[in-house]
Amino acid sequence: MPPRRKQELPERAGPELLARVEDFRGQALARKVIEAYLQRGRMAGTILLLGERGLGKTTLASLIARSLVCERNREQHAGQRFWFCGECYACSSIASGNQPEYVTVRPRGQDITVTQVREEFDGFSSALLHPSVLSHRIFIFDDAHHLNEETGNQLLKLLEEAPERTVFIMVSDRPGMLLPTIHSRGQKIRLSPMSAAELRAALLQDEPQAGGDAVAEAVRMSAGRYVDARWLLLNRDWREAVKRLAAVLGGGRGELAASARPLADMELARLWDKELSDSGLSEEDAAKLIPAARRNTLARLALGLAYDRAAWWALTQQPLRRGILDALAEMKTRVSQNCDPELAQAALSVRLGI
Repeated sequence: MPPRRKQELPERAGPELLARVEDFRGQALARKVIEAYLQRGRMAGTILLLGERGLGKTTLASLIARSLVCERNREQHAGQRFWFCGECYACSSIASGNQPEYVTVRPRGQDITVTQVREEFDGFSSALLHPSVLSHRIFIFDDAHHLNEETGNQLLKLLEEAPERTVFIMVSDRPGMLLPTIHSRGQKIRLSPMSAAELRAALLQDEPQAGGDAVAEAVRMSAGRYVDARWLLLNRDWREAVKRLAAVLGGGRGELAASARPLADMELARLWDKELSDSGLSEEDAAKLIPAARRNTLARLALGLAYDRAAWWALTQQPLRRGILDALAEMKTRVSQNCDPELAQAALSVRLGI
């Protein structure tokens, strides 16, 4: 079964397919690098977008791709090349999800496997063909660190043999897990969290009616991630759940797992919403087509995010007890390695004396 939504979430604040490059918030340095590459015509066949989760890497990948294939891009928009018109055939076909030469690959389970590639993308056989309707043939790999060794070796062969106008954009928040042969190739563009001042300005620009206290809380709870910050700004219950878990971590009364559960449910609902948006699936289709292994991965990620967010907030309120961050990191590692989440949280509770 798909994750249950405990409450109505705000409209998704950072859809993968933004209508304009100008709507993307933050990452000024990365955008400057991309603009320079496009101006010089030096965009490599393999691009690595690297950085922490939630910084907009997949969104940025789609903006790069659409700027490359936009039929009006060379007209230059106020001297810029990092832009797209949104109206030509290339732009409209990608926006409609009906463009076979624009492909996004995501993990179907724990890994991106050869079986998945064969069943969903015909083994990437099209990567060896010259594009016929777009100026470039685009492959975006979301969570590219989930490529297993067999799939990665198959992809490496494609990276070496693909035509000049085939572009691979690899997105990862765990570059250390990328296969070395892939990590060493192509242009690396790194994304960084926004500063508190930059994030606050962006939120006030997009939500000018928001209260100052709510904006301040969203900034502190999001650790420089714009999309997270906007969701938090629009959802007071979510911010209150963060505060409750943070209070327990800081030494207040309460049972740890019980305090974490509502926040983890909210994080999971948001991750599930993104999964549906990225895949283009309805709730009903997703329940049938997204494997249990992938849903389990999202649930474990949501639990880790809940504790991260509570710790970020707690650190802005008071010094945390010695060793608590190490204990949280150990708990998250155990959960990511398929330890039972309840047992991992019980061990954390014992270690912290909660």
